[in-house]
Amino acid sequence: MDKLEKVSKNCILCGSMERESLMEQDSWKAYRCTSCGLGFLDPRPTKQYMAELYRREYFAEQYDEGVDPDSQEFRKWLSLLDHRVRFFRHKKKKGKLLDIGCGNGYFMGLCRNKGYEVQGVDISAWAAKYATEKLGFQVTVGEIEDVNMPTRFFDIITMWHFLEHTRNPLKVVQKASTWLKRDGVLIIEVPNYDGTDARGYAENWIGWQFPYHFYHFTPETQQKLLQKSGFRIIKKKDYHSERVKSSLKRIPAVSLFSRLIARLYSGTSVAMLAVRDDKLENKSGTTKHLTGFT
Repeated sequence: MDKLEKVSKNCILCGSMERESLMEQDSWKAYRCTSCGLGFLDPRPTKQYMAELYRREYFAEQYDEGVDPDSQEFRKWLSLLDHRVRFFRHKKKKGKLLDIGCGNGYFMGLCRNKGYEVQGVDISAWAAKYATEKLGFQVTVGEIEDVNMPTRFFDIITMWHFLEHTRNPLKVVQKASTWLKRDGVLIIEVPNYDGTDARGYAENWIGWQFPYHFYHFTPETQQKLLQKSGFRIIKKKDYHSERVKSSLKRIPAVSLFSRLIARLYSGTSVAMLAVRDDKLENKSGTTKHLTGFT
């Protein structure tokens, strides 16, 4: 069985063939498109090899074995995820929600508690088993490229730290857009390799996660991908690590204004809330500066 495959010489986002080294870890190497800045792993694991890598232990390490839904610990997990619902609830207070890359289903559990109709998609049969058997959710197992959903069916589609795992994030977003109602919203959060933490930790930054992360984003490439897929970003949020937040609080002169000052730093991950834009749909568009978001 072939374990590795080469990626296309052309950048999936801008078509350029020019690249430069971005990061190396062990035998893995990521490159950066010199035209648009999109990062990508090359070579990368094949589908068959990824099925081996995404074994039960991977999800157990990233999340946990799944807790009792009636326990205090489960309620604690839900409270930790509440900021995700707050990110889009002002735009969609109810409706059908699809969580792509749902894992154990904790976020879906929170959304159900808040009145949303929820289902999920995940590559891990083990994670899906917990979400279906313990939490009672409908979860489709498989890579998103192979999954089919009803057209114009969902009010909300979320991808929390999912897109970086896909083989072609542009095609994934374009496919997901066909499942979204015309007035629906799409939420994507991905690690930011140009953020304060990534620059500080360099090769030890948690966001690299070779070989599980095939693509690496900046806020500019994240926005360009959404625009190229026919979306307009209406909200953006930088998420900072405890390292950045605690560092700011330790400086007496800025501790009172740490939240405000943190906005000046690029987050270790970035979430974007987007709506369909008929003017951009099926057009490549050009990337604008990330200013003026509400």
